[in-house]
Amino acid sequence: MRLSMLRLLTALLLTGCAAVPPRATLQAEADRVLDELVASTGFSGAVVLMRDGRVVYERAMGLAQRSPDRSFTTETASDGGSLAKTMTAAAVWELVGEGRLSLDDAVSRHVPEYPYAGHTVRQLVTHRNGLPDYAAFDDDFAPGQVRGTADLLRATARRQPQPVFAPGVQVEYSNLGFDTAALVVERVTGQPIEAWWRERYFKPLGLQGIYTRPARFADWTVPRTPGYQRKGSSWELFDAYDGEAYVGASNVHASARDWARWGDAFARGRVMSPLRLDAGLREPMLESGMDNVLTRLSWYCDSARQRCHYSGAYNAFYSHVVWDRARRETVAYVSNSTLQPWRAARLTRDLVDVLAGRRAAPEPTPVLKLFKKEERARIAGTWRSAVLGQVRIDVQGGRPFVRLNGGERVSLFPLPDGEFYAPMLDLWLGFTGPVEAPTLHLRSVFDVAEATRQIAPAGVTP
Repeated sequence: MRLSMLRLLTALLLTGCAAVPPRATLQAEADRVLDELVASTGFSGAVVLMRDGRVVYERAMGLAQRSPDRSFTTETASDGGSLAKTMTAAAVWELVGEGRLSLDDAVSRHVPEYPYAGHTVRQLVTHRNGLPDYAAFDDDFAPGQVRGTADLLRATARRQPQPVFAPGVQVEYSNLGFDTAALVVERVTGQPIEAWWRERYFKPLGLQGIYTRPARFADWTVPRTPGYQRKGSSWELFDAYDGEAYVGASNVHASARDWARWGDAFARGRVMSPLRLDAGLREPMLESGMDNVLTRLSWYCDSARQRCHYSGAYNAFYSHVVWDRARRETVAYVSNSTLQPWRAARLTRDLVDVLAGRRAAPEPTPVLKLFKKEERARIAGTWRSAVLGQVRIDVQGGRPFVRLNGGERVSLFPLPDGEFYAPMLDLWLGFTGPVEAPTLHLRSVFDVAEATRQIAPAGVTP
């Protein structure tokens, strides 16, 4: 049994008997964590912690808008990025449970614009469709031109008439796949997906300020929260794009309070029937090779399917929701200030610890090496981690891939600060130390681990 499994079993035993921390203690520790975050990153956003459906801590920091300044509140709606996928996955699963849709339906049965004959709804919501990502469409539309999901599918038929996967990859994180799944929901129900969500989830669960964004900024009827990144001592726009009319993978705006309510609906089994919820969490989207896995309902869950999370990142925006069925607890936060993903994972772990009554442990952030495309062959090889087991990295034409233990091979995406991200595993990787003996650092919400290289590729000195 790997060390991470032992840690998980120990954690489950502890969570079953852990005392609820006094409110004053929780507040003091949460304030300490967030004060350090603001001081080190200039964080703007809001945090909400819930237990048994009640808010036990909330705090807003910084500005939702600059020039003119508008303060963030716990009710400030912000771009939720990929957290929308959890709502789209839930909608598809509900329609399947009601017999109105089958995962084995051909997509073209519901969406004739879909370019790939023979693809099923299942391939949309398990990231197995090979559709292009949004950057592929930059030349198809003028800046700010409104583009919806059907427009992107028609452009796909022209630009990429066949699915594209890297050799040896069967699953690739797909935004347009979830946008198309939302379009399937609309065609099956005969109503915009926001209307369906509002009827099924938003109103019953008390999600008061959540909405899908208007395509054009000029059509916003409520104050919009822009995104910013810090450049030296000043802040610059790092915002959403005008003209986005697609929804399903992203483009749902909500406050920290609303995301906390959404997580709480899963933590307390209120989002759908218990049997349907258990079935949706039981089935994995892929073989991860880890103790945790991405489930059918688009939540990354531990092996017991008791603690789950998902995040959304889009330009300056970052949002995260964690819920725990055993403890009936939820952590949610939103930000518009370009929170570094590596730092975001630490923040999530710290807030989970705070809510559970544990003091957040110090965790220095290593200064990671930057690898240009032509240098990435140096990170390839077989690595060994006491926590995560075997990690195999290979690089083809400067494009890196990773496989953990007996799991599926998935793509790694380079990030500006030296991290590499595997979205299908929700795992960040980075490297420190000399080229001849580097250390591989691995971070996720569930794990903090290091690995040493066991076998180096040809041409690289171990």
